[in-house]
Amino acid sequence: MESVCVIGAGSAGLAAAQALAARDVPFEVVEAGSGVGGNWRYENDSGRSSAYASLQANTSRRRTSFRCFPLPRRGALFPGHAEMLAYLEAFTDRFDLRRHIRFSTTVTTAQPLPGGDWEVTTSDGGTGRYSALLVATGYNSVPLVPELPGTFDGLSLHSHDYRTPEPFADRDVVVVGLGCSATDIACDLRRVARSVTIAARSGCDITARRLGPVPIDWFDTAGGSRVPWSMRRRTMGALVRLATGDQVAAGLPAPPARLGDKPFSVCDDIVGAVRRGEIRVTGPVESLTEDAVVVQGGERVSADAIVFATGYRTAFDFLPDEMETPRLDEAPLYRGIASPEAPGLFFVGLVAGHGALIPMFEAQGAWVGDVLAGRLQLPSAEVMRESIIRDRKVRHRNFDPRYGILFDRLAYVRAL
Repeated sequence: MESVCVIGAGSAGLAAAQALAARDVPFEVVEAGSGVGGNWRYENDSGRSSAYASLQANTSRRRTSFRCFPLPRRGALFPGHAEMLAYLEAFTDRFDLRRHIRFSTTVTTAQPLPGGDWEVTTSDGGTGRYSALLVATGYNSVPLVPELPGTFDGLSLHSHDYRTPEPFADRDVVVVGLGCSATDIACDLRRVARSVTIAARSGCDITARRLGPVPIDWFDTAGGSRVPWSMRRRTMGALVRLATGDQVAAGLPAPPARLGDKPFSVCDDIVGAVRRGEIRVTGPVESLTEDAVVVQGGERVSADAIVFATGYRTAFDFLPDEMETPRLDEAPLYRGIASPEAPGLFFVGLVAGHGALIPMFEAQGAWVGDVLAGRLQLPSAEVMRESIIRDRKVRHRNFDPRYGILFDRLAYVRAL
C-alpha cells in the first residue's frame, strides 16, 4: 500500500494522522512549522498561527477534546493556547505520531496522476508519490484585508499578526469587524489604549461562554441535536440572551434576523464594555485618511492604529491552477471532505459549526481513514455531485448561504 500525504500538523492534521495510524494506513505528515499544534502554537515559526497572548478556547474543555484522548479533567474550564498546545503535544506522543511528521517543510506542488495517485514536491526538494492527499491546513492563516480608498499613516495590521495590547498603549484604535477575534482584541486593547472603536459592517450573534457558572455548550447535547435545527434555534436564542444580555440595548448592531445563521462571536466582556462606554461601536469603514477612518454616514473617527479583524480566505497554492478549490463561501466537497473532481483528494478541517471543532475534525479523520483503509467505498463522482447539491440545499435552508462550510455540528458528526 502506498503512503498517504497529510499536509499540516494542527488539530485537524493530527486527527487525520491518528485515524490513519489506527487503521494501519501508511502515511506521512508535512508540517511547515518546527512543532505540532498549528493555530494553537503561539508565535508558530510556520507563520500560519493567528494565536494572540490572551487567546482561550471558545468552548469548554469537556467539549474541546478528541473522544479517543480527552483533555484531563483538571485545568481551566476554557483552556488557553498554552494548555491546548500541551494537549496536542500529548496527543501526538500518545499515538506515536511524531515519527511520521516532517517538520519545517512545506508542500510546493501537488499534482494528480492517472489512477488517483498524487505526486507531491516539498520545499526541501523532495518528491514523493502518494495514494491520496489529505489537506489539513485550516482556514485561519491567510488574512483577508479589505481594499479601502485613502491612505492611513498610523499602525495598521490584520488580527492574524496581533499578539499583545502593549504596542497600542495610549493610541486611538479602530478594530474593523465584529467576529470572535474583533471582540476579543477590542476587549484586550481597552486596558491600554486611549480609545477603542469597533467598526462593524453588520450585526453578529454575540454570546458569552457561560450562563452563570455553567458553560453554554453544556446545553448542546447529542440528544438535543436530534431536534430539527429550526426548533433548536429558539432554545439557543433564549440561552444566549440570558447569558449575554441585550446587545442592541447595549449599543451593538442588531444581529441577523435568524440566530445562528453565521458563526457566533464568542466574547464574555464585549456587551458590558460597550454598555459602559469603554468601547464605541460605529458602522463600517468607508475610507481612510492619514489620521482617521471615515465610517458610514460620513463621520470621521480619529485613529492612529487600525486592527483589521476581517477574516481569512482559503489558499491552496500547491494545487494545480486549473483545479477548482474550496472557498469559505462554497466548498463543493462530498460529506464536506472528498473532492468529486480529483480522486484521492480530501480536506480535513475545512468545516465550521456552532461549538467545538476538534470532534468534527476527529469524525472527518475517521471517515477518511475508513475510506483509505478500504472499509468504506466512495460512490461515483456523479453520485457525489448529487449529494453535494442536496446537502447544500439543507445547509442553505438552515444557515446563511455565504457560510458554505458551516454545518449542524453534532448532526454532521453523527452522519459521518
